[in-house]
Amino acid sequence: MITIDIKFFNVYYFCHLANESMGKFEYVTTNAEFTERQFEIEPEEFPKVSVLREYCSWLIERVFYEQANHIANSGEIVEFNPISWINQAILKYRGTDISLSNDFKVDHEDYLETYNEYIEYLNRYEDGMFDGVIYDIAIEVEYILFQNRDFLLRFNNQQAVAFEDNPRKRVYIPEWVKRAALFRDKGRCVFCKRDLTGLYSLLEDNEKHFDHIVSLNEGGINDVCNIQLSCQDCNLKKSDSSKTSTLYQSAY
Repeated sequence: MITIDIKFFNVYYFCHLANESMGKFEYVTTNAEFTERQFEIEPEEFPKVSVLREYCSWLIERVFYEQANHIANSGEIVEFNPISWINQAILKYRGTDISLSNDFKVDHEDYLETYNEYIEYLNRYEDGMFDGVIYDIAIEVEYILFQNRDFLLRFNNQQAVAFEDNPRKRVYIPEWVKRAALFRDKGRCVFCKRDLTGLYSLLEDNEKHFDHIVSLNEGGINDVCNIQLSCQDCNLKKSDSSKTSTLYQSAY
């Protein structure tokens, strides 16, 4: 069993940005930048580093850059100061207090250039430190967003734009992907809430209905973030449409 040591260091800020922007007209162009970059080459089917995690890394890094650019243009040092924030994140996730040995001087007159030099400084301090802490945060953001099927529907609709004219083929769904969907959906059909846990071990592979949230014929991708659990009846009713449910089993 894989475990995650979750720190929850301001990750809900990025979750909120992702959830509020995904699928809204005013953010389509911005989010399309990720989709276009992500699928410049033929994508891997069911990659272990999910498309959602790649998006979370992209979002976090973009937010830091945009905030540094805002400070550079406005001359204001606001509460969300990316250099200070990253120092705190490194302490939280890596246990390293950069500020104690930090001989890096912040030039507020050219903050964006200073921010870029700061990234280089971190990577000299420890190889890949900046990308590493971005990845640490992204894993937590992904963990939270993966629970939100409404977000996943909107997210996968955005990614589907890249494959509308060249749909992905149906491929074998790896066991780790099935376990992830079973875990998130509590072993129940997301639509009718039928308990499938007792049946799961008895069914043959071709009888287990792991369903694409955004269907392949509508551009859906073969990725763990696009798979949900459904019973046979609900899956057949859904057919090739793109659909999910916002009903969840109460914790108590």
